[in-house]
Amino acid sequence: MNTDLGENEEGVILATTHTSDSKVVPIKNKSENCISCGARIEQIYCGTCGQKNDDLRRSLWRLIGESLGGIFSFESRVWRTWGALLFKPGKVAREYANGARTKYSSPIRVYLVVSFLFFAFLAFTQTNLFAMTVKPSPKKAAELGIDVPVQEETGNMLILNDYSYSFLFFQTQNTFEKASDPKLLKIVTDSLEAEAKANIVEDDQTAIAGFTQFLKHPNQFNTAFNTWLPRVLFFMVPVAMLLGAIFIRGPTALLYDHLIHAIYIHAMFFSSLLIAIFLSKITSGVLVAQILMIVILIYLILSVKRMFKRGWFKTILMTFCVGGAYLMILFISIIGITVTAAMPV
Repeated sequence: MNTDLGENEEGVILATTHTSDSKVVPIKNKSENCISCGARIEQIYCGTCGQKNDDLRRSLWRLIGESLGGIFSFESRVWRTWGALLFKPGKVAREYANGARTKYSSPIRVYLVVSFLFFAFLAFTQTNLFAMTVKPSPKKAAELGIDVPVQEETGNMLILNDYSYSFLFFQTQNTFEKASDPKLLKIVTDSLEAEAKANIVEDDQTAIAGFTQFLKHPNQFNTAFNTWLPRVLFFMVPVAMLLGAIFIRGPTALLYDHLIHAIYIHAMFFSSLLIAIFLSKITSGVLVAQILMIVILIYLILSVKRMFKRGWFKTILMTFCVGGAYLMILFISIIGITVTAAMPV
């Protein structure tokens, strides 16, 4: 079935779907012929070019009132879009791809607005999505000749080469600085740098040097990360589209369908990260990060299920295939670029 519309057909549809707007346009502000193209106007919108039959010549207060009405109408569409995105995964993408374009906010608009708000919030609050504090083990501390304060097990620690690394998620730079002892951190990182210089394997030297810089200056790493993440994710949208098209095919799973779905999914990813940052203010950031991963996985499965209407087994299998390939490409891209950008010249 051919869904392409000519210019005239699109204008006719626009005219017939907005006939109720004629109630708010005074008769004296209408004309028999379109001011733009000159065609005769039968409805409130021109059937040829789609322009509204309204010269807008009326009082300022009435224009303000009509504008506010349009804003509230837009707001209702925004709330309808986000309500469905949050509680009915895949519904907005499926219906928008099927042609319900005046019912929901466009995917591009949703993506741009939420990504701008997310990264503006990160910059304004100086929030690090990820950081680490490090302490040597008692044995290593004795070798270094330093005193290590007793640290309770928090369940978010990694013990590696006589050092314990504690993870911090969604915390401000100020929070990280309070959780770290600058003198102790310098001793530990100097030890790691000495280990890197003594390592004869060049790749290991680079890895240890990059890791040490991250421990010493997580704000630089996160600044580079926050700078490149929106750029990388923007180009990951078509990657997600292509990966989806490889694993999920059919008349309702064309490239266009996958593109719409990918844009809305990325918008929801930014939204979920923003919500996670707020939740981390009242509970453990590690716990929030763990819950976030589970929620995103469940959301993806439900969204793919409703969007492409496949069986549960195939939906779950395809979600893991697409998601796994996507995460691998994203991880390699963003970490490689971020480490390179954050490394001192």
